[in-house]
Order: sequence, then structure tokens, then C-alpha cells
Amino acid sequence: MKAYTRLILTGLFIVLPQITSLALPMNENVVKHFKKVISECVFDALNIIGEYKNNAYYVNLNCGSIKNFQFNNAIVKFQDLSEKGRNALLDSGAYFPEINKYCNIKVAADLSAQEIQAIIDSGINRPATSKRVINKAVLTFEDNAVSVDGTINMKKIPGNPLAMLSNDEFIPFNAKFSVYLKDSCVFINILEGNVNGQEMTPEVINMFHGWLNPLWDFTKLDFPCGIQEYSISPSGLRIAGYIF
Repeated sequence: MKAYTRLILTGLFIVLPQITSLALPMNENVVKHFKKVISECVFDALNIIGEYKNNAYYVNLNCGSIKNFQFNNAIVKFQDLSEKGRNALLDSGAYFPEINKYCNIKVAADLSAQEIQAIIDSGINRPATSKRVINKAVLTFEDNAVSVDGTINMKKIPGNPLAMLSNDEFIPFNAKFSVYLKDSCVFINILEGNVNGQEMTPEVINMFHGWLNPLWDFTKLDFPCGIQEYSISPSGLRIAGYIF
């Protein structure tokens, strides 16, 4: 499961004990793809004209774009990065092993509901329709929770005991979920929902929990990375984190 797909699921509602082993794996390929995404984002951020101050390079993301997305209220701080170091990273294409030689990174952002929805839509549309688990997801942000309405292919969910009986097609679903951090992991907690007009039973909710959780495990990374602050409100998501 690639990093961008996990980010889709993090923005959505996204255990039967016997299916826990079928949860989304945080494997070497996921970490490798995550490093690639970091490198691409760092390269885009370093191409934005920022400001050198207090022994750091600050970039306001409303002055440019990251992977073709522009954010109105997000700051990236490249600590201990000199102009020479910035030029060296740009010349290297911000190759991942080189980044920590020149700086560590902190990000603080207030992401609007519209900005997050655009990221979700882009991620969903990236793979071919035949490879998607979720084909549509419209998010509504609340205090400490998110509601989502969309379509899902239940047959493609690992551990689904009814997979053999499911049609290979997208069916409507909606759910309300919260997100929490525990022991350096990100978890999804489905509060309520329904699939194809049928209320999610505790067994179905546990099935999704077994598939999704932990959604992200920072201890699997071979470099320092984490979330220092986050909150969900009707306006969107406030988040702060670091790399290295």
C-alpha cells in the first residue's frame, strides 16, 4: 500500500482477532515511497522563494506549490540550512539521503477542508478505477471528528468474511470517525456508519479497524519523523510535525 493511498485512508474512515494479520502492512516499500514523497515535497518547497532568519530558511506555501497544491496557511522551516546548502539540495534534486546533511525540517499548517478535499480527490483519481478500493469520498469536518460519504468496493478489503459474496463494484457508504495517536502510531476509530444502506455492525467496524490500524507507524521509519500537534475542527485540520 503506497504512502499516498495511506494518506487517502487517513483522511477517510480511513478487529476481528483472526484477521489482524491482514491489516495494511507498513513495509519496506511503503517507507521507500514515503521517502520519495518527502524528497519531492522538499524539492518543491526549496524552489519557493523564502526567507533566511535565525539560522533557518522559512518557506510560506502560499507563495508556491507542493506537488501542484498551494496552501494558504502553511510554513516549512528548514533548520540550519544555509543558502549554499539550499543550492546544493536543489542541484541534487533533494535526494533523500542528502537532506539531513544540510537541515532538519519542521512543518506547521492549518489545512482547510477544501485543501484536504483536493488532496483526497487527487489521491483517489491517481490509480486506475479497477485498482481502487474507494472511488469517491466527500469529507465534512466536525469538532474532533470527520464524516465521509463515498463509494467503496467491499470485495477488495482484506479480511472481509463476505468478500466472496460481494459484487465487484462500488457501493455507497458513509461513516464518522476520529483519529488518535498512541505509541508513535496513528489509529482510526470508526464511530458509526453504513454500507449500501445497512448500518455497520460492531463486527464490520472491527473488520475495518483490523484492516486499517495502525494506519501509520512512525517506529517503522529509519529516520526521525513525527507529529507534534494536531486537531480537527469544522474548518479543517491543524497539524505540526518534523522530519529529522
